[in-house]
Amino acid sequence: MKFTNIEKYHFKSDNVIGFLSDLSHFNSEIDQIKLHEETILRNEIQAGVDVINFEPIVLSLYPDIILENVSESFETEKFILLDGHHRWKYANRLNLIDKLKCILVNFKDVKIESYLFNINLDTDEFLNFLHYEGYSNSNQGTIGIYFSNEMYVNNNISNIFELYNFKKTLQDNEIITPILENKENSSKFIKFTPLNPNDLLNVNQLLPPKSTWITPRI
Repeated sequence: MKFTNIEKYHFKSDNVIGFLSDLSHFNSEIDQIKLHEETILRNEIQAGVDVINFEPIVLSLYPDIILENVSESFETEKFILLDGHHRWKYANRLNLIDKLKCILVNFKDVKIESYLFNINLDTDEFLNFLHYEGYSNSNQGTIGIYFSNEMYVNNNISNIFELYNFKKTLQDNEIITPILENKENSSKFIKFTPLNPNDLLNVNQLLPPKSTWITPRI
């Protein structure tokens, strides 16, 4: 895809420079935008909203492509969608991707944190459920669930994607729900080991909603 009309964009909260442009030259047969997580159904954008008024979606370039300065044009065909899955889904459904604005960021500037979730069970019931599923509190291991200052690890889980498959089970059964608004700390909040940016390159199926808090973001 060829980008023209490029200007620098400063993500103030992250102190990162991106590049503001648009997807007016998007070609669905050539250009690849990699998604990484599902959307929340109740947060879907309702019909009748004008895509032109959307805030820009945020796209990462791949590690081998680096954009350093504003130029008259820039071309690449592969991207990772960092922020804007609902906007992308809506525009794609209406065949209006070419109307979206975007901010390009270099892969080296991408950071990922874990999203907080609330437990919808009593604490003892939740812990019993974790133990039943093979999780135990342990300081050993690098992949697990963080709850009440403890890490719960399942030794049968060998990679981050298996952990997030379990997270999807918890969400689908409404055992946990994402915290969508700022709330005070609670003894019933949990989080999962966050992905690292390189994991985004290897996602081969969509992660459950709110699996990543990615920066930079608008």
